[in-house]
Amino acid sequence: MPGCFYSDPINQRPSVTILGEPTEAVHRADHLTLAAAAEDPDGHYVRFQWRAYACAGAIIAEGCDQYPFADGLLETFDFDVPIRLRDDVTPVTLLRVVLQAKDELGATARPEEELLLPVVNRAPTLVLDRSSRYSFIKDSPINVYAKVGDVDDGPAALMPLVWEVFGPATGNTSNALADLTILQDAEDPAHLQYGKVFTANVEGEWTIRVTAMDPLDGIVTVDTMITVSPGTPPCLAQVQPIVPPVGALLPLTDPTLFQVPVVVDDLDVYPPQVGDAFLGTTDFKWYVMAPGQSSHVEVAGATGNSYAIDPASYTPGDLLEVRVEIFDRDPDLLTNCVATDATCAVNTSTPSCIQRQTWRVEVR
Repeated sequence: MPGCFYSDPINQRPSVTILGEPTEAVHRADHLTLAAAAEDPDGHYVRFQWRAYACAGAIIAEGCDQYPFADGLLETFDFDVPIRLRDDVTPVTLLRVVLQAKDELGATARPEEELLLPVVNRAPTLVLDRSSRYSFIKDSPINVYAKVGDVDDGPAALMPLVWEVFGPATGNTSNALADLTILQDAEDPAHLQYGKVFTANVEGEWTIRVTAMDPLDGIVTVDTMITVSPGTPPCLAQVQPIVPPVGALLPLTDPTLFQVPVVVDDLDVYPPQVGDAFLGTTDFKWYVMAPGQSSHVEVAGATGNSYAIDPASYTPGDLLEVRVEIFDRDPDLLTNCVATDATCAVNTSTPSCIQRQTWRVEVR
């Protein structure tokens, strides 16, 4: 009588593949997502086991952490690339990702999948900005700001920054920068801000260059260009009394206060601005050409914005001229003004901005 033989079917091993390998360089602190693709000849359910190890050096033999920094059991594997090994000192330069798979009956994929990913240092970030309340004028303070960050090493690791100044041939670059205290943004701990006060001793094109370097020699250099101007001359914005038209005379019957209520200037203004130590005040000079005089004589002690004339000091019918000139911190501002001209505009391209005003007066 023939016999029957029975045997259990052989459970075949699954195969597994890692998908999603990055196509661009991997940096420390990057977020990565990998995926597993499995095939089981018997159609069994496959379970996954991911492990990711941080390594130093270019090859595994140079040293990986003993324990994984991340693991997972799902089809996809998300993790953040660590910055340093577990010793908190050695920078990560290589990732070793291992994927194992078993089917529901315990058959293990052979060989296990392994992915080696070189990890590169991310360069620091650096943004420059500059501002000035004084329109980038020679000898005025210009604030230059540097905002730095470093995703993998932290912004504090970039210190000290290197500041350089390049300017015109006659420019003083050795002590053009001074430290500027800046309050840090508590809501932006990923960045730190630093600043310098830049002062240019001559007008022209200047360049401020700042360099930041991280501990792994990641370097970034940024320039900012500043065009420094010589400043504009002051302008008589308002005078009293009203100046009569050319050829007409101002009748003087009562004591009269000749005054300049407003002067417009980029640095030396009138009325003076309180609370700004750098801004100055307009300088005034008053002159009178009395009957019998051929030129205007400066009035000693009259340095304010006004000068009073009393007709009682003269004889009715006398003709005289009252003149005011204004100066900013440039003492030679009116050097080229013709003495006989009733007004003077040192900037001929802006004739409406005058620095001298003359009243022709008839005492009555």
